[in-house]
Amino acid sequence: MTDSSAAKKKGSIFLHEYFMAAACFLAVAASLGSLIFGFKDGNSFAIFGILTKLVTAVAMYLAFRFYKWDVAKGLMGGILFCMLYQEAHLALGELWGEQDFDAYLTAGVQGSLYLAAAGMTFLMTVIITVNHFFISYASHGNPKNVILNRIAIVFKLAVYLLLFAVIGRLGFPAAELWRNALQYVTDIALLLLLVSTESQFDSFNALRRELLKEKREARKAR
Repeated sequence: MTDSSAAKKKGSIFLHEYFMAAACFLAVAASLGSLIFGFKDGNSFAIFGILTKLVTAVAMYLAFRFYKWDVAKGLMGGILFCMLYQEAHLALGELWGEQDFDAYLTAGVQGSLYLAAAGMTFLMTVIITVNHFFISYASHGNPKNVILNRIAIVFKLAVYLLLFAVIGRLGFPAAELWRNALQYVTDIALLLLLVSTESQFDSFNALRRELLKEKREARKAR
């Protein structure tokens, strides 16, 4: 086995360009599915949110593929703000603001779990969004926040799985189940795309440091 093949085998799955493409494709497919329900319901807010995430995700992927680093970083923040606004609208506007939580609380444990999960996904997105800007735009980055950011992303993915399990037991109509499921699939795909992009940036930064170190050592040798 050659050194290059060994390195690829040991490398993170998030460093594989095909994984990044697959995450983008999944986000697009799930978004298009969500659009069908949005147009059926005539929900202009939902349609706007879906289209914004869809266009931003594709633009971010293309920006990264064509080495537009700053554009890709900015669009990553754009995706996080899309998710943040969507989840704030659900958690604060629809559930708590309109007091729909009473209906969920009467559903028992499943309803309480749904409310808690909706709130937790919103809080995790707040943490991830804040950390993204500290990591990406601070003068020297923020290594301590990198760990916190990854913990928040893992926790958020776990909460999405909890949401999948809960909505299937709440007795929603089939259309509502599909609508929610496609939204969660879209957001999971977007998170995977974000993690993949961040990992690619990290690997390029590490490679750049190695090259600079080699140049300094070559100059000293002269």
